[in-house]
Amino acid sequence: MTFFDDLRRELAAHGVEPRRVRRIVLELEDHLACDPQAKLGEPAGIASRFAAELRVVRTRRATIGGFAALALTAVLVAASSFAISVSGGWPDLFGARGAVVGVAGLIAVFAGQVSFVAGVLGASLWLRRPDELWLVQKRMKVALLAASVVVVADAVDAFALRPSMPGWWFALALSATLASAAALSVAAYTLRLAIALTPLRLRRPAAGWEARSVVAVGLGSVAAMTAGSALAERSWFEGAFRGSFELLAFGAGFLAFGRLLGLRRSG
Repeated sequence: MTFFDDLRRELAAHGVEPRRVRRIVLELEDHLACDPQAKLGEPAGIASRFAAELRVVRTRRATIGGFAALALTAVLVAASSFAISVSGGWPDLFGARGAVVGVAGLIAVFAGQVSFVAGVLGASLWLRRPDELWLVQKRMKVALLAASVVVVADAVDAFALRPSMPGWWFALALSATLASAAALSVAAYTLRLAIALTPLRLRRPAAGWEARSVVAVGLGSVAAMTAGSALAERSWFEGAFRGSFELLAFGAGFLAFGRLLGLRRSG
């Protein structure tokens, strides 16, 4: 087995994708062709260095791209929700369709809280402690998964409401769902590449209490929901009601996912 065969195997073992492996091998082959006496080192050491550098780059890219995808999803979901008011408000729904819309709406609200908190805390952790790669990746993974649940729930709502809503609203809601799904898929693929480069020894984030971050994000989400609902529904009572529900959903999400996201002390 040649040096480059060993290098290919080591790079693959360190989580480097095949296309990147081919590029690295071609570059080193070209380097040796120009300088046959060059000392490249052992394949395992070379692979480890490349993986360490790529891990940081890919995690940064996954964090930025993931946060952008989450922001786009939030805007599109909000646009389809606000469009209901423009189209004349929520229709009166009864029976199975009403139950489906209600359950899907509750799931979307709760998953939205998890996605918002995990995404913001993942991005803020990258800015404050970029060495916590696995915890950043973990938070972004939870955020993207929760956002995907929101998109699915909104798609269910769109099809359930279709008979009672104008055609333009359904087209808008469906377009928002497809665009959000595409953005989240790209972000998830980028994140998967970053996770593949993270060895098991680094996949042990130390849980810790981040009181200021959690409180700040919680207050921000409640304030945003209260003000946004009040403006959309033209009623501060409605805004306060939804803000209160937001606070309950945030608290439930913290209890359910606090340890998973490294926000609560384990044990």
